Amino acid sequence: MYHFPMRIALALAILAAGCHKAPDAAQPSPLQFETKSFEKVVPGCGDKTKREQPCVTFRVKWAEVSAAPDAAVKARINADIRARLQPKDAPAGFEAESAGVAEEFQRFHKEFPTSEITYFVRRSAEVNFNNAHLLSMEINEEDFKGGAHPNTHRDYLNLAPATGESVALSSLLIPDGVAKLTAVAETRFRADKQIEAGKKLSEAGYNFADDKFALSKTWGVTAAGLVIYYNDYEIAPHSTGPTTIELPWSEVRTIIRKEAGLAPAQ
Repeated sequence: MYHFPMRIALALAILAAGCHKAPDAAQPSPLQFETKSFEKVVPGCGDKTKREQPCVTFRVKWAEVSAAPDAAVKARINADIRARLQPKDAPAGFEAESAGVAEEFQRFHKEFPTSEITYFVRRSAEVNFNNAHLLSMEINEEDFKGGAHPNTHRDYLNLAPATGESVALSSLLIPDGVAKLTAVAETRFRADKQIEAGKKLSEAGYNFADDKFALSKTWGVTAAGLVIYYNDYEIAPHSTGPTTIELPWSEVRTIIRKEAGLAPAQ
């Protein structure tokens, strides 16, 4: 029997290891989606020739998984999406919740019959990123039931497509990646807000603990890169509004683990 010399065998092993590639960011997701929607409108506010909006509008639009690796994963992800679209203290189901909003408006209108205030609830869940390694969905809510201004809120749902399990941002990063990402995000934040290096963030009107920049817990992924999002009032007053930090792959590629399979090939 012919035996490879040890030197040749070792060389072949090294070559095989070198040919191993990190997960491909272009690898398609096992998940497929379809658009779902729910709408409930209560008409009849004032003179429709002058004011066409209804008294109450309750509108939800979301992406729902239509195909997944197995039925359990499909059910888990869809349940998570629906849970993010409805407050925990609301009646179960959009039909029941929308009826409650309409009843709330009717009570208000009886107490203030001349008020021109209308109520609305708008929610959406859309897919921002979906490959074999990560599903990232953006969830937005805007509602108004009287007050100085509508309330807005954004969240992100980041899941492993194969299992439906939640994905932590730290699991996508190299060792010490959180500290490195924080530094990159602060540089981008200061550039976007025109805050020079060394200036206290509080002096620019931003409220961080100990006046030290920190990443928001609200984050997502798009085809262009990472998104760090601070909701209204989280780090600044309502007059400033929410803050979005967009970090392109070119700025965070070295911080993301290659095994995460997110950043596209250069």
